Amino acid sequence: MQVNTDPKKIDDILSRFVEDVVVREYLRKEMLSGRELKIYLGTDVTGENLHLGHAVIHRKLKDFQELGHKVTLLIGSYTTLVGDHSDKLDQRTETNEQQISSFERTYVDQFAKTVDISKVEIVHNGDWLSKLTLKEVIELAKIFTVQQNIERDAFQKRIKAESPIGLDEFLYPLMQGYDAYALKTDIQIGGSDQTFNLHAGRKVMEHFGMKPQNYITMKLLVGNDGRKMGKSLMNFIPILATPNDMYGQLMSIKDEVMEDYFVALTRIPLDEVKLILREEEAMNAKKKLAFEVTKFYSSEKEAIEAGKHFERAVQKKGELEEKDFETLSFFEVNKLSALELLKLLVKNGKITSNSEGKRLLRQGSIEINGKKVIESDENLDLKPGDKIKVGNRRNVLKIK
Repeated sequence: MQVNTDPKKIDDILSRFVEDVVVREYLRKEMLSGRELKIYLGTDVTGENLHLGHAVIHRKLKDFQELGHKVTLLIGSYTTLVGDHSDKLDQRTETNEQQISSFERTYVDQFAKTVDISKVEIVHNGDWLSKLTLKEVIELAKIFTVQQNIERDAFQKRIKAESPIGLDEFLYPLMQGYDAYALKTDIQIGGSDQTFNLHAGRKVMEHFGMKPQNYITMKLLVGNDGRKMGKSLMNFIPILATPNDMYGQLMSIKDEVMEDYFVALTRIPLDEVKLILREEEAMNAKKKLAFEVTKFYSSEKEAIEAGKHFERAVQKKGELEEKDFETLSFFEVNKLSALELLKLLVKNGKITSNSEGKRLLRQGSIEINGKKVIESDENLDLKPGDKIKVGNRRNVLKIK
C-alpha cells in the first residue's frame, strides 16, 4: 500500500485529541516523506473489558493504518506479570500467566473492533525481556536517576499520602523503554499519563546508539462522572456494549464533554463538529454523537434502531416493543441466586462488574417482572417469558 502524504490528513492526525507529539516537526517531516513508519501500542492485559477510553488510541492507530503505515500491538506478557504502578495512585495487583493468556484473547478481539487486525503485527515482550540478565538490567537502570522517577506527579501524590512506592516500580520504565529498542520503532503511542514511560523508549534507544522513537500522547477521555474513564472507577462505556447500551450510555454523558467525545471517537471534520455544537440543541447533538459511535461499533441499521429504542424507552417512557428485548436462554438462567445473575449480566455486557451490580441491587434498579431484587443471596426461579430490567435506561432482557 502506498503511503498517503496528504498534509491536511497528517496535520489532523497529529492534532486531533492529541496532548503532545515528541518530536512534532521531525515526525511530520517523516510522514511527509512517504516512508512507511512503524507505530506501536504497548498494552498490559490486566482485564477482560476494553472501553471507549482505550478506543481513543485505537482510532489514532487506525488513522495511521489508513495512511499506509505499519501498526504493531505489543502485548505486555512480561510487564503484566510485574505490574505497572508507575503512573498510578496505588499499586496494581499482579496477574498470573493463565489470566494474561485469557485476557489477551479478549483484548485482541476488542482491539479488532477498531483497527484492521489483518494488518497488525502482534508481539509479546516476554520474548526479549525474559532473557535479560541481572547485569543487563543494572546497566539499563544507570540510564535513569531516582530523582527523575520520584518527581513524577503520581509518585509525589503517593509520597504526600504516605502510600508505599515499591523499588520494582522504578524498573517498569526500563522494560517499556527496552520494548521500543527491541522493536526498532519509529513511533509509540499512549495516554498522557504514560509520558515518562514513552520517553524512556527514547532514552534507551539513544543509549544503544539508535535513532530515538517519536511518541504521541493522547488526551484522556472522561466518563459520565467527570473523572478519567476507567474500569476501576466504574464509569466506562464498554467497546462490546450492545448497540442499545452504547447509545444509551453515550446519551448520559455530560453536555460539557460532548466536544471531546466527538473529536476523540468520531472522524467528523472538526469544523462540522463545532457547527453541530453551536447550532444544534444539546439533545440533538448528543443523538448525532451516539449514532456515529454506535454505528462505528455495530452498523448503521443497529444504530438507527438503538436511537428509536432510546426515544421509546427513555424519552417517552412508553411500553417497550418485542424487538427491544434482548434475550437470555433459559438454560443459562433457570434457578440461580441474585449474585449468580449479576455475574451473568456482567458476562452479557449489561453491567460492567459485580460491584456495579451490587450497587444496582441496593438501589432497587434490578427488577424481574416488575419486582425489585434487593438481596444478593436471594434465590431466583426464572422461567421463559420473564423479563429482567437493569438500571435506569430500561434495558430489558427476556428469558426464552
